[in-house]
Amino acid sequence: MSETELTLEIVGKGNFFAPYSARECIQTLTSIPQGSLRRTINGKLVWVGQTTQRKFKSTITCKDKAPPAFDGLWKGDKMNVTCLHTLTQSIPQGSREVILEREPASMRLYDHRGKIWQVPVEKHFSLPSTFSDGFVTYAPRLSMMVESYTLEVDEWGLTTCWTLELVEV
Repeated sequence: MSETELTLEIVGKGNFFAPYSARECIQTLTSIPQGSLRRTINGKLVWVGQTTQRKFKSTITCKDKAPPAFDGLWKGDKMNVTCLHTLTQSIPQGSREVILEREPASMRLYDHRGKIWQVPVEKHFSLPSTFSDGFVTYAPRLSMMVESYTLEVDEWGLTTCWTLELVEV
């Protein structure tokens, strides 16, 4: 059994978590500001940017008994991250298939009444023929790069605190 649903894999180096290093983690996902809002000559507000540049920044903090495998981890190292934080996408009535924004690690499809439907865990999937409308919630699997990290130890409290800041590739 895993201590957390969060997974961090350092590309080429393997698993990141040592035992007792990742319980009760907190993750934030923040959209990275790309593009800008501008006004046309007629005063209409428009967004100027590229949709392919919509990326996330993630901050993960944790307080546990041991540190994860930070030794040899540096700014710019790539990590595969299965997020604690989930994303939810609305599915309008009449839809027959769904294309998620990001690769899912796990997901749940449910209709407007709250009934859960079984579907394959894939970025692009067809909806059951009797599904009307609802939502899909999924934990994204992101390719990210280390921006920075901090380690803190409380000797007498026997705890290690750590923060890891990542940016989506």
